[in-house]
Amino acid sequence: MMLDKNCHHDCNQNQCPFAQDTGNPNRYVCLKCGVEREINQYSSGFGSFLLLLLSLFIAFQLLVNYEKQNNGQRQQQSLNNSPNKAIIHL
Repeated sequence: MMLDKNCHHDCNQNQCPFAQDTGNPNRYVCLKCGVEREINQYSSGFGSFLLLLLSLFIAFQLLVNYEKQNNGQRQQQSLNNSPNKAIIHL
């Protein structure tokens, strides 16, 4: 598998002789084909996507619980302010 179109060597990331850049310890370069590899770089945004979904789920749950609590308080207030309350005199 060739990583670089200009690479005339038969190397892949498992067999490339990578050397560490002295100016940037997170950067490695293949000595044969010049392919660069960043060690501390995220390869995909999948983790960020999951974090976004989790945040949306938590926000939704908080909103639902807030609405339930408000509905319960409104019902209690409407019962307390109801004109049909019976007044019992003993």
